[in-house]
Amino acid sequence: TAMNIRIQVRHDATEDRIQSYITTEFNHIASKFQVVSAEFILDQEGSNGHLKTFEGIIHVPGDTIRVKEHAEDAHLAVDISMKVIEKLLKKHKETYAHPGGLIRHKIERDRVDDRSSTVDERSSTVDERSSTEAEQPS
Repeated sequence: TAMNIRIQVRHDATEDRIQSYITTEFNHIASKFQVVSAEFILDQEGSNGHLKTFEGIIHVPGDTIRVKEHAEDAHLAVDISMKVIEKLLKKHKETYAHPGGLIRHKIERDRVDDRSSTVDERSSTVDERSSTEAEQPS
């Protein structure tokens, strides 16, 4: 699946190198997860631009993950952010990839229990309901 990645590097002379570094690092992580799109912003803060701020906004089905990290080195800010992003994507996958897994198992158990009860009771209830619905004018 094609994924859209947008990278903004503000106030940095090594823009091309850092962009390819961000892309490589993120593609390595994103290959394990379902990612719709990602946007990254690398900026400098402070009087001399000594503090690098790396922000990641990752869109996954049903959610958006946001990460913002600061470091004195751009690569370090990216590395820290990518670790956090990977952890959050893993958490998202565990939570949303198979929602209701436990609930589904409970329903399966309930169905097995229902089969042991008499089938006639259930079918007579269904018949009463459908005959009542049929008598109502539309």
